[in-house]
Amino acid sequence: MAPIPGLRGLILAATAAVITSAGAVFVLMQPADATRKITGTVEAAPGLAWSVDAAATHGGANAKFHDPVAGTEYDIGSPGFIDAGDTLVTVLGASDGDNSLRDPTMVGIDAATGAVRWRTPAAHLDACARTPVDGRVVCFVAPSTEPPALVGYDIASGKVTRTPTDWNIFALATADNRVYVAEGDAESDDVRVHAGTLTDPAADWTRPFAMGTSWEDVSTDALDVSHGQGVLTLGAQLAGFDLGTGAPTWTSDLAGCSRTAATSAALVVRINADCTGGTNGTDLLDRTGHVLATSDGKVAQSLSIDQPTDDTIPVLLADGAHDRRTGKLVWTSPDLLTKPDNGNAVSGTATAILGDLALLRDDAARTITGLDMRTGHRVWQVKTERFGTVNAWDRRVVVQSDYTGLWAIDPRTGTTVWDIPFLAVDKIPDALNGNGQLTAHDNGRYAYASARTMIGLRPLDH
Repeated sequence: MAPIPGLRGLILAATAAVITSAGAVFVLMQPADATRKITGTVEAAPGLAWSVDAAATHGGANAKFHDPVAGTEYDIGSPGFIDAGDTLVTVLGASDGDNSLRDPTMVGIDAATGAVRWRTPAAHLDACARTPVDGRVVCFVAPSTEPPALVGYDIASGKVTRTPTDWNIFALATADNRVYVAEGDAESDDVRVHAGTLTDPAADWTRPFAMGTSWEDVSTDALDVSHGQGVLTLGAQLAGFDLGTGAPTWTSDLAGCSRTAATSAALVVRINADCTGGTNGTDLLDRTGHVLATSDGKVAQSLSIDQPTDDTIPVLLADGAHDRRTGKLVWTSPDLLTKPDNGNAVSGTATAILGDLALLRDDAARTITGLDMRTGHRVWQVKTERFGTVNAWDRRVVVQSDYTGLWAIDPRTGTTVWDIPFLAVDKIPDALNGNGQLTAHDNGRYAYASARTMIGLRPLDH
């Protein structure tokens, strides 16, 4: 297939597809009839399947794509979408630089063609859950903006299901086709968690939790149910609970500016930190709150992707790996630590757990390393001058991004498999940038959203 010019050149060479939905007109900037080879890329690179422009779709120059998880009340969060399989659900709204989001609309985009399937008004949403439930994206409205409610957007049609409630909802999570809601008065330690459905959010159970914090410290992601247990975090207080019954299983405290990260299976990593930016050690808590392992290393590992093969893959704490079942130290590796040339404190290098391999990034040494998670042995190491954010792994390649583009490496060898510069997709600067969201689908298909443009990529032999 012969190379073709950038996206704007394609528009001159082909008639854009026009799709009408709910009285609005949407323009596909890349026709959906064929996958186009991106100029200058290797044959292994996916081609451009489609592209949607935010300004052309919304009808305003300041329009942006927003991740629905951050809600629609303010211009906060990052570009992105909720991956609902065949449909990508995003928020489209205009930003005037005053932290408000004007005319926010929930939009369903066909993941295969880029066609806009539907659009529905989406004002005053405080937050939405990352995982759809029963074919709907689930969001909530708190009483500070308008009458409180749970709001569902049908993935196929955009139809709205609204469940009014008198709860003061402050957090929402979903897992295994169940909706979890946290509500109450956090400043009075009068909080409840409910589990159920969109239309009956307390159908399964309701549990009170005598914990709280100031409203300024309450986060919409205070509720986590994604790793086999429930964890409620309010200020310096933590509580674990059983997902099936809601029964509280443990409580703990976070001193100073400590924080937590959940991992499989039903484990919590507690990073003990002071408020000057330093780390004092890390604990691994099991589903009963018992401390399985402790590391006094003043280093925390920060993972963009955490997808271990199973519970035989250890957990990384500082420079060591600990058994997920017993907490026993399995191995240590100096590759897990780096000391920057600027004299800053030692920091962790792990960026992703990909099955039984850890991907490490050492900016000081200018290396990327693949580490065997079962043995701690180095599988490969390559020198590089390019570092990016680890975005997605499709079990074959891991895709990273920076401000210049997307590129994929083979996690078994460290070899770069393909590289797609943003300017080869769209010649207008900042039409695409590295501050976006990428999702990987089966058979080498990807979708990427930056603030101004969403694109679909798929193999050239499709």
